[in-house]
Order: sequence, then C-alpha cells, then structure tokens
Amino acid sequence: MAITALAKTLHPRRVLWAASLACATAAVAYQPAGKFKTEEQARKYCPKDQVVRVDLTSQRFYAKGHFLYGVVSGATYECLREALQEGNVPG
Repeated sequence: MAITALAKTLHPRRVLWAASLACATAAVAYQPAGKFKTEEQARKYCPKDQVVRVDLTSQRFYAKGHFLYGVVSGATYECLREALQEGNVPG
C-alpha cells in the first residue's frame, strides 16, 4: 500500500501524532560526528589526541583538570584537533 493511500485511511490526528513522535525521536538520537556525550566515547574516537570538553554556547573548550571540565551543561567531549578546527578557543 502506498504511503498516500495509507495516510487517507488513517485519522489525521494519528498521522500528525506519529509524525511528531518520529521527529522527536530523531532529534533526541542525533549526535553530530566527532561530538560525544561521554569522555570514553571520545577517547575511542581519537586515542592519540587530547580529549576536551567543548561548551557549544560559548565555543570554549576545557581540558581535563580545568574546574569546568565535565561541569558545563550543553557541552560535548571532542578531540582537541577538531575543537580547534571548529574555531573553539581555550576556556
């Protein structure tokens, strides 16, 4: 059955609900390449580079040992080289 034919047989609210649920799930699951939620994931991605914590709002990064490393919300773990290439600066 074609998608348009299926959509005609379903109630419009159910179609809208399913579409919004799919979009919400995709938004939560999306993780940009080279940006990680955990330090361990970043270490596996770039074992020979230093891992830093990048504050995506201020575009500053913090090395391990800095008092804001791992504390800033809305930040990701990245490789130092990639953080610098993106234009982030040391915090």
